[in-house]
Amino acid sequence: MNGIAVRGIRIMLGMTQADFANKLRVSQSLISDVENGRRGVTRNLRVKIAQTFGTGPDIVEAIERAKESEKLAL
Repeated sequence: MNGIAVRGIRIMLGMTQADFANKLRVSQSLISDVENGRRGVTRNLRVKIAQTFGTGPDIVEAIERAKESEKLAL
C-alpha cells in the first residue's frame, strides 16, 4: 500500500483528510504527508486502516484502482 492507495481509500469513503485522520487517531499532517509521498505507509498505519475500515471488497477495489492510476501516470 502506498500514499495513492491511502488517498483512494479516503476518497472512496467520502472523507476529508481531517476526518480520515481523526477516525484513525493520527494527525491530519501525517495523512497529507503519506498521500503526497513525503512519508511512507507504515505497518502501523496499514493495520489501523484495516482495523478501522476493514478489508472488504470496497477497500481492495480502491487500492487496485490506485495502483492502476499510478501505472497510467508513469
